[in-house]
Amino acid sequence: MTPFEQTLLELDRLCRDGQIPYAVIGGIAALIHGGMRTTQDVDITIYTEIDQLEGVYKLFEKDFVAIRPDAMEFFQRFFVLSLRHRQTQIRVDVAAALSGLERDAITRSERRRFGQVEINVCSVEDLIIFKLFAARDKDMADVKTLIAAHKAKLDIFYLRKRAREFIALERSDVTERLEALLK
Repeated sequence: MTPFEQTLLELDRLCRDGQIPYAVIGGIAALIHGGMRTTQDVDITIYTEIDQLEGVYKLFEKDFVAIRPDAMEFFQRFFVLSLRHRQTQIRVDVAAALSGLERDAITRSERRRFGQVEINVCSVEDLIIFKLFAARDKDMADVKTLIAAHKAKLDIFYLRKRAREFIALERSDVTERLEALLK
């Protein structure tokens, strides 16, 4: 088992035992959905409430060590918990799913294989939206690859609906980039 597989197995066990719905997003999800890239970390989003953040932190600190000295304060303020797996040393970013998009991504996630482990992975459509929002060069390269690999099966209505939600947040660029890539 690779260090990434071991880390993902531990995350899956922790979330399932703690009854925390989650989805893998980011580079690992891109790889599972057919992306051609490398990644240095694991990104997950978890379904939790603000008043449960401390309990989530305590659950994860058994097998993971916080990267920031002010990890709990940062988690409560920015809703991201940056950890390192004690054994594999793989970095893990845990995002609290507080928006409808993130929560829907968890609800729509599927069990998928990554090497020897089975984990919850966001749908390809949700991954595309996350990556269009992030808009870094590597994210845009992932989006192009994902659209090319899945174009015939993509839920275009869902993608457009989700992308339009960003217009209210003054991020019309998400919709513009999506439309340009779908042509």
